[in-house]
Amino acid sequence: MIAITNRLPVKEGAADRIVEQFAGSRGEVQDFPGFVSMEVLRAEDATEVLVITRWEDREAFDSWVHSDSFKKAHARSDSAGLLSGHPQMGSYEIAVNRDAGGPA
Repeated sequence: MIAITNRLPVKEGAADRIVEQFAGSRGEVQDFPGFVSMEVLRAEDATEVLVITRWEDREAFDSWVHSDSFKKAHARSDSAGLLSGHPQMGSYEIAVNRDAGGPA
């Protein structure tokens, strides 16, 4: 499994609007093959929003990025005017995963 991070630096007062866009949109990604989960995190100082998606493997994520669903999902985003800089993406292999109440 992999995790993709997308760090969005936001203009002052814009963090909640970015989060609302994610919360209010069902999006296309949830039904895409290989998608596992998504979290949207707002920095405590509200200077950035971090989006973390988890995928079964790199091929699933790459298929998403090159899909019509990806283009459709990102075409309706109006967050560009809310950003204070360029988004920064990262890709990570999930090496350890623990859930609450799981084995130690």
